[in-house]
Amino acid sequence: MNKDLGLAMDAVAATGATAPLGSHAADIYAKFAADHADLDFSAVIHTLRARADA
Repeated sequence: MNKDLGLAMDAVAATGATAPLGSHAADIYAKFAADHADLDFSAVIHTLRARADA
């Protein structure tokens, strides 16, 4: 997923467009993957929900 988000953001940059939500998603997932490389990418949703409920 991190690779896919990176490729998407590269494509956005190459066209001169902006994708603020895409950039935010890429940042969130990169931080999540750095700490939880052993978990499936869908676990990021559980982590975000837990933080929102705290």
